[in-house]
Amino acid sequence: MHTRPTFSRFLLFFAAFLILTSPLTLHAQATAAASKKGDLSVYSGYSAVWPQYLNAPNINSGVSFGVEYTRHLRWYLLPSLVARGKVAPGNTVGERTWGGGIKVEHEFRSFRPYASFILSSGNITFTHPVIDYRGKRYTSDNSIVYAPGGGVDVDITEKWSGRVDYQYEYWNIGTNQSFYPSVLSFGVVYRIPFHPF
Repeated sequence: MHTRPTFSRFLLFFAAFLILTSPLTLHAQATAAASKKGDLSVYSGYSAVWPQYLNAPNINSGVSFGVEYTRHLRWYLLPSLVARGKVAPGNTVGERTWGGGIKVEHEFRSFRPYASFILSSGNITFTHPVIDYRGKRYTSDNSIVYAPGGGVDVDITEKWSGRVDYQYEYWNIGTNQSFYPSVLSFGVVYRIPFHPF
């Protein structure tokens, strides 16, 4: 079984992001007396996963869900902190991930294209387990999952958007066993606006 420390990397990643955004945040608070501070969004959708593990032949159907906090700074790209999970059972392998990262987007009228990077803790389960070198059933394993990706939100109303999202995942479960699932998701986003201050 393969385990790596994820929490320390996760904290380092977020600390760097907060340090980079804090100077402009203070400036914006000093100059804008009644500006919008940020939005909190929740997301859920259907995910099609191509496992790419030992040539697994099937596409797994699952769900993705998450929470995002978008900071309204006077930048061309709006930064967001993202927490996201995915559950995708399958006939050969099943995958579960939970983690967080950053997203940057730019608004073009009703369209909000974005790029993201998610760092997750991943668990893979094997529908037909084998006996490993210790004589035990090899039923599951885990990995840090690196997932660059992107997508677009399309505004339907002021608070609701449709979303198409793509993630390219990198898994490594030890003994040089790496695989690269692709995840295509379709879902909805609900934005909870913060009151101006």
